[in-house]
Amino acid sequence: MDLFLFDMAGTTIRDDGFVLRAFLAAAKSEGLTPEPQWVRARMGWKKLRVFELMLQAAGRSLDSAPSLNERFEEQIAVEVSRHAPEPLPGAVEAMRALRKAGAEVGFTTGFSEKTACLLLRLLGWPADVLAASDMVDEGRPAPDLIRYCMGIVGVSDAGRVGVAGDTPADLQAGAAAGCGMVVGVGHGSHSLEELAAFPHTHLLPDLKTLPEILDVVA
Repeated sequence: MDLFLFDMAGTTIRDDGFVLRAFLAAAKSEGLTPEPQWVRARMGWKKLRVFELMLQAAGRSLDSAPSLNERFEEQIAVEVSRHAPEPLPGAVEAMRALRKAGAEVGFTTGFSEKTACLLLRLLGWPADVLAASDMVDEGRPAPDLIRYCMGIVGVSDAGRVGVAGDTPADLQAGAAAGCGMVVGVGHGSHSLEELAAFPHTHLLPDLKTLPEILDVVA
């Protein structure tokens, strides 16, 4: 791989439910009460789009979607100030091995650039490239986040790009971009059984074996 792109919450960063809690807290501030399963099905999406659909489903104007998104971002900041973000098993080692093998390593996320940078700063993780949902026209499952990163680092062959994520949207975006490696991990918002129904090249319980699969050494 010339470029490997990781999702953040649920893929490389432990999600103990803080993303769902932030969604529900923001929704509650506008008197909205979406079912947790409805939100879960849209994990990995552009957050603003989730709130637009939430308002639409409630028969409400979409005008308050930006403020809902801002409250979501504020709640995420509160959550990570209470409990520092933690790497998931194998994440740091996989990134180290990829860099050692000469690959660029980056992140794609449904979070905003502000929130993504906050998380990376708290974890002390460098990123060769970052694509957040407010940096592209379309979030997942569209391939825009991946193609943005490819353009930044100068990789033109999607077959030389790998992606890893814990949601159906991650896998759909990887397939839409034509990535050579599309890895679903089962320690996030969706189980491996659920992810199996979506396009993928590999399904892994965590990232511990990713270096071995890529034949790179940490």
